[in-house]
Amino acid sequence: MRIVTLGEYRNLMHAFTSGHIGVAEFEAGYQRLRQDDSSTRPEEITRILDEVSRALGQPDLAARVTIALRTLDALRHGA
Repeated sequence: MRIVTLGEYRNLMHAFTSGHIGVAEFEAGYQRLRQDDSSTRPEEITRILDEVSRALGQPDLAARVTIALRTLDALRHGA
């Protein structure tokens, strides 16, 4: 276990939503990050990351990851 930064999650989500990596690579990378992550996060962030976890394997994965990424960006920028 290690401390996984939100930036690592964001970078992976961005790579997926921008088409740089495919579904299989995203899902494997995301599962690896979640398994490795020993960070304690605010409830709102945990809820967003959990939502992406629930979206894995679903046909609307890209849409749900896009929403999660936008939400994380809004939180980061204080919107």
